[in-house]
Amino acid sequence: MPKQEANRVIPIFPLQRVVFPDSVLRLQIFEQRYLDMIAKQLSQQQGFGVTLIKKGNEAGIPATPFEYGTYVEIVDFDQKDNGLLLITCVGQQRFRINSQTIMPDRLITANVSWLDNIEQRSMTDDQSELVNLLSDLSKHPQVDILDVPERWTELSFVLERLTEYMPISERQKQAVLEESCLDTRIAMLYQMLGWMK
Repeated sequence: MPKQEANRVIPIFPLQRVVFPDSVLRLQIFEQRYLDMIAKQLSQQQGFGVTLIKKGNEAGIPATPFEYGTYVEIVDFDQKDNGLLLITCVGQQRFRINSQTIMPDRLITANVSWLDNIEQRSMTDDQSELVNLLSDLSKHPQVDILDVPERWTELSFVLERLTEYMPISERQKQAVLEESCLDTRIAMLYQMLGWMK
């Protein structure tokens, strides 16, 4: 977990997907700026920030990131003979970017503020359909969920996993990430489920 200073400067990795706390993120890294960044963060036993891209692309010219993102920690890595670096990360904590700097190597660093964790609340009987839906989703080969069965009784965990893997736009997922009120998140999720029916 990130140290709980009020503000901290961290490297930012803009992606075309939203990452939540407890998300499993697998990346194939080939750009030198990110290879260097990962090597440095591993040596310091630190993670980095992931944000959805607001404008631009993952490779090349630095993209414009959304203001809210998630700090991830690297839990596994594998360097291939061709130089490709495979890493596995797990989302830890949401943050908000206060200011950012583009470094000479085109890496983005940002001064961020940590956001409070979402309220922990147990699932109720009338929300069992959400667990059933997540259980169905988890059988899909593209779905990668932490193996922590006890978390499936936590409403915020189930909501975030459903939001992460439902066939909705990344900007819709970003809206959920930015929302800190659990009840509002529930309403957003049920609205999105209604659109899908």
